[in-house]
Amino acid sequence: MTVPEMCKPIFLKGKVIHGRKIGRAINFPTANLHINQESLTGLSGGVYGVEVYHKGSMYYGVMNIGIRPTFKEIVPSVSYEVHILDFNQEIYGDSLSIKIIFFIRDEIAFKSKYQLIQQLNDDVEKVVKIRDERFKKV
Repeated sequence: MTVPEMCKPIFLKGKVIHGRKIGRAINFPTANLHINQESLTGLSGGVYGVEVYHKGSMYYGVMNIGIRPTFKEIVPSVSYEVHILDFNQEIYGDSLSIKIIFFIRDEIAFKSKYQLIQQLNDDVEKVVKIRDERFKKV
């Protein structure tokens, strides 16, 4: 596996809101964010490797920006959700700052939850690789 190419960092800030809890049901809990639209300039949908800042601590994560095509909705709406690695806290109502550091892939529809889970594992592996490479340099 190659290390993804880093992009010019993009910063977002949002409040954690309740979602449909689909990620939690497949063992990939996500923080669903209400994002200030002004911070979305130049940002397209897809899956990204991110740094997540919460109450003075930094975590790595995988962020999806899009309409969740695997879980079809009657009226699709854009969602902003982040799976935070090595994190298990209740954070509803808290603010998160997100630094997008690299693009992983386009958002696509999967034929099954199993295929989605496999891809999510691959996405997390890419973020872990970046995290580990960064810590080696310190």
